Amino acid sequence: MTRLLDARTSQNMSYFDLSSTTTLPANTPTPIGVVGLNTIGANGIIRVQFTGIAELRLPEPLTPDTVSGLVIIRGTDLTGTQVANAIYGTGNTVSPIQVVTINASDYNVPYPPSNELIYTLWLFSTVQATRIGMESFNAIAFSD
Repeated sequence: MTRLLDARTSQNMSYFDLSSTTTLPANTPTPIGVVGLNTIGANGIIRVQFTGIAELRLPEPLTPDTVSGLVIIRGTDLTGTQVANAIYGTGNTVSPIQVVTINASDYNVPYPPSNELIYTLWLFSTVQATRIGMESFNAIAFSD
């Protein structure tokens, strides 16, 4: 029988704000969410499910080679284990507003010695952009 271990949310911005001036530097992955999940009582296989969202305003005119994305890392820095990524191009985008989302899972996760799994959500773009919200990262851990 599946057992819920923990569920967490990390939220930088809970709303859309076109007046935001928070910059996302070009080609510089930036952490926008960190969650720590308690795994005490886990038996068998640990699995974690994620959702994440970020909204950007890209510079105009848009070029078809512009890419934005989200990456989930097990750990707190980019040297951790990459769990998933979602890449978005602007080839068919008309609006400079880009909503980047991710829905992913980490299966058969090694038991952490500290009984805590830490995941970080990173946002990046190949061009300098403005972070206009929402920025939210959700994780939920289960075991057998």
